Amino acid sequence: MKEIKARLLNWGLLLYFLIPYCIFIFFFGWKFEIDINESIWALRNSLLQAGVAAAIALFMAIPLSQGLLQAKPKVRPWLKLLLLLPQVMPALFSLLVAFTWVRPFPMGSTGIIIVYVLINVGFAAVLLAQAVESKLGNLANVAEVFSVSRSDFTRKIYLPLLKSDLRNIIFLIFAFCLSSFSIPLIAGGGKGTNLEVLIYEKIFLEQNWAKAFSLCLFQTVLVVLIGKLAVAKSSPGGAPFIEGRFLKSKTGLGLLLLYSSFFLGGYAAGLVKSFANFDFFRQYSEDLLPVTLYSLTALSLYLALNFALLAAWLLGFVLNGRFTKAHNLISISTVVVGFSVYLGFPSTREFDLVKIVLAMSFILFPALFKLFLQKPVEGLSRQIEIARLYGVKPAALLVNVIVRQLKGPLMLWLSVLVLWFLSDFAIIRSVGAQRQTLGLLSESFLSSYRLELSYLMSSYIILISVIFISSLYLVLRMVNVIYKKSAF
Repeated sequence: MKEIKARLLNWGLLLYFLIPYCIFIFFFGWKFEIDINESIWALRNSLLQAGVAAAIALFMAIPLSQGLLQAKPKVRPWLKLLLLLPQVMPALFSLLVAFTWVRPFPMGSTGIIIVYVLINVGFAAVLLAQAVESKLGNLANVAEVFSVSRSDFTRKIYLPLLKSDLRNIIFLIFAFCLSSFSIPLIAGGGKGTNLEVLIYEKIFLEQNWAKAFSLCLFQTVLVVLIGKLAVAKSSPGGAPFIEGRFLKSKTGLGLLLLYSSFFLGGYAAGLVKSFANFDFFRQYSEDLLPVTLYSLTALSLYLALNFALLAAWLLGFVLNGRFTKAHNLISISTVVVGFSVYLGFPSTREFDLVKIVLAMSFILFPALFKLFLQKPVEGLSRQIEIARLYGVKPAALLVNVIVRQLKGPLMLWLSVLVLWFLSDFAIIRSVGAQRQTLGLLSESFLSSYRLELSYLMSSYIILISVIFISSLYLVLRMVNVIYKKSAF
């Protein structure tokens, strides 16, 4: 009976995340319509933007990773957090920082590439530093003993041994950039139209759904193929890692701090400058309150759905000892998912909540789970196995083993979930929502070059997120206390 429940749970989750593609097939079957010249033009822009950004990010990541290894082990987790901040924060914040520092901002492919690099270079540096620790062992020290020069070490040892990891990183960033919609939508300015933007235009401007579907399917296949290259496994080295002079760099550490200061300092400077327009809250107070209430209503429904998905996801892991078949089914395109949800529900204001909540869950849940919870949950595999042998019920195991030990990662996951939801504008635009949200309001100021007002909106979103998360935390603690008392 337990095996049947586990299979039903696994297949149910898989079918849930396949809903966007099922809607595609239901509406269109396998009929295609495509404009070759237009598609080649958009594809060329997509490949150029993603390829150049990935190459620059990887090139810059090498000294940054050496700077990370230069830092003391106790400081490294904090530096990793700084490096990952642009990747973890919603795209809205990276766009604001880029628009603050780069003036006049070069709209088009150049601007898109700048924002892509800003977001991904720290992420690439962390991945590369982890690969170095995993594969190079004590080779740097051995090379120093035999008086090998730094250039020879890099050319004959560093690059050959990390070849597969470098390839994985560049393809991973390439895939991220290729499926991005929010960055080209704002930074493209109509000059850097790529596949994502072209699909959006076919849906909402031309109402040519057949061409949009064909482009969606083409992009899906393309990103899946690239994604497979990005997750190719590489074998770790045999010897324990020992830091060597060739793997560290004081210059790299300076560049790391400069990069982090560029992001944090840029946002802080823009925010301080925006306070001169603080009357914004008075002028827009009548619009801001209903938009805030609507966004929080959508967020509450979204979190309820995500908690249900998380419980089912973790329960499947407890019952099977592995994650559901939907584990690697990450939505690869904002527009693909948004388009399917747009088609699947009536285009009325009453259905905006449903479309927003579903589309957000399809796109964000698998990605954020893999980012914050996958490794911590897998680290409890042995405890879960022992608890199952002792006959602990799955529900009790879920609460007493997983939730109790992963409060930190769960709160981090929840915090990012809230911030991404309230800041998002790309997903909401792609589903054709007619109601205003906090993210859409901030994006409207950004796209109309009212940068100071967009900064104020972003700080308002952070404030609302902190208040909401704190309130939710208190509620969860109260629930936990009640649960403990009822257990006695």
